[in-house]
Amino acid sequence: MSFLRPLGLLLALSLPSLALGSTGPLQTITELARGSDRVVLARVLDSRVRVPEGNVRQMTTLFRLEVLETYQGKGPAAVELVQVGGKSGLWESRLAGDATVTVGETALFFLRCPDPKAVERCALVGLAAGKQTVTSGAEGARQVQLNGRVQGGPAQRPLEAVIDEIRRASPPPAKQERGKR
Repeated sequence: MSFLRPLGLLLALSLPSLALGSTGPLQTITELARGSDRVVLARVLDSRVRVPEGNVRQMTTLFRLEVLETYQGKGPAAVELVQVGGKSGLWESRLAGDATVTVGETALFFLRCPDPKAVERCALVGLAAGKQTVTSGAEGARQVQLNGRVQGGPAQRPLEAVIDEIRRASPPPAKQERGKR
């Protein structure tokens, strides 16, 4: 009986972390594009961790992105990507299921920029699904490394095919029809 009590306590304490680590159904490129304000090909220039008033529980990491190409939406050529968590001294925190972003890499970013007055500050749509690494493939053709958080991933697809899917997901501009006289 004395063995069951610590085991029960261990299970009770681990259930919330299991729930946080679980994720919903995989998203498609179309769903990511529809949920995004901007879809861009960008290079990660640098990062910095922000710890407001020394409170590591409010830690965020800010990545400076150089937008190389825009496939959906409009905005500045420099974007700040905000992620919850980071590393400061001995403290490190990370949101379960979030993307790993590395300085120097080039990736396809699905971004949500919630403040219309600060369109240069954005977050990823769909956590890890919102960032797909782009590499040079055979004969210089760019390839998207779809991660396991996107339907059909992990897989490698030509960037042009992914761009076509993004553009098909974007709503066409509104058409005005002339009235009859």
